[in-house]
Amino acid sequence: MRRAATGLALALLAAATAVAQGEQCGVCHPQSRVAFDGSIHQGEGVACSDCHGGDPASRELRRAHGGDFRALDDRLQIPALCAECHADLERMRPYNLPVDQYAVYLTSQHGRAIGRGERRAAICSDCHGAHAVLRPSDTDSPVHPRRLADTCGSCHADPELAAEFGLDPRVVEEYRSGVHGQSLAEGGTTAAAGCTSCHGVHGAAPPGFGDVDKVCGGCHVQERRAYLDGPHHAAMRDAGLPECASCHEHHATRRLAPDAIEAMCSDCHGAESEQAREGERIEVVLRTAADEIAAAERLTTQAARTAVHVEDYLSRLEEARTYLTEGLTLVHTVRLASVEEMTRRARSIGEEVQHEIYQKIDRRPAHIGLVLFWFYLVMTVLVITVYKRRLRASGG
Repeated sequence: MRRAATGLALALLAAATAVAQGEQCGVCHPQSRVAFDGSIHQGEGVACSDCHGGDPASRELRRAHGGDFRALDDRLQIPALCAECHADLERMRPYNLPVDQYAVYLTSQHGRAIGRGERRAAICSDCHGAHAVLRPSDTDSPVHPRRLADTCGSCHADPELAAEFGLDPRVVEEYRSGVHGQSLAEGGTTAAAGCTSCHGVHGAAPPGFGDVDKVCGGCHVQERRAYLDGPHHAAMRDAGLPECASCHEHHATRRLAPDAIEAMCSDCHGAESEQAREGERIEVVLRTAADEIAAAERLTTQAARTAVHVEDYLSRLEEARTYLTEGLTLVHTVRLASVEEMTRRARSIGEEVQHEIYQKIDRRPAHIGLVLFWFYLVMTVLVITVYKRRLRASGG
């Protein structure tokens, strides 16, 4: 009840504001007016009549909805309507917004469907809202990175629509289970890939074979460079396989652990193949380096508890982890020599740190004994000195 009363109060306030400004639309359409007053369009001086036409100063229905009035109840009209402003260079120049997005939209799966008269295809207002249009960076915007999957899923996760148009309704659920979806859900970043990162924003379309590595490479630059340097690039292109997605999945994108490499190679090449054995060798050098770093980290933690200065070791272990990460990246070359070069550097640092810390720890008992010896020696001398002074003082 309280929420309803608050909404009514806001609607009445919006209507009163509209009347004071000369626009009467909010008198009959208070809910739309409330939504519009919170939008980016209202803040930039856009009025109801800029989209709907008519006479916004009149309260008489026929006059208000007369002349060039547009009800905009035909979804097929909406993209062209939005383009009246958003494809206008002079209007968009102050905002530094691109003016080609309507043309790009017409090339998309959505735009082509609208061109065929399919009214259920996504239009501007389905993603951005009709009256309450917000900046994409606004957390309440339907196209904010953390809300985008829900927005796309309103159609793409609908079983009936998916069945009719040959889509997979599980894609949104799969995306949320993948590393990208989880990164967004955990709230640590909004830079993780969302639907539009891979499929495009207004020109939405599924990446074709031969383009997947380009799409992924937009973020994963070093991984793509390594992939292009390896044998999989040409082989997958010739076989018509979806590059990165063949190992990392499409929507349920997974981060592969080093101990999964050999099994993954076996899945395609066979368990007894030379490729599987090479994968096992790569797996071993990665695992060995990771184990050495982990052992050095544990020893460093123990050493810090005994007052050993470990700042230099922590810095060196960070360098080792960087080498290990580079080794994981070079797995995409599928070349043992390239991976081994980086993992050898990482492993060496881990071994050196362990050796140096063990040396310090082994010497510490001798140091402590030496300190105790000198402590007792000094105390003994002090006691004897005090004793002698007391004897002299007493005349003994």
